[in-house]
Amino acid sequence: MGEETIEVTIRPDGRVEMHVTGVSGMDCVERTEDLTRLLGGEVEAHELTAEAYQDAQERQQDRQWH
Repeated sequence: MGEETIEVTIRPDGRVEMHVTGVSGMDCVERTEDLTRLLGGEVEAHELTAEAYQDAQERQQDRQWH
């Protein structure tokens, strides 16, 4: 996988959005825990990208071949 990045956008109304790239599986949630806590700790919603499901898909494909 390429470079890991976390893009943080703070909206005028105070809402914060984080977009994580370069991280497969659910590691993105783990990698943003400290930052989320520093920014107030409340998460209204998670919107997962295709990368979040990548590890599960790879494990499923491995099982099909073994």
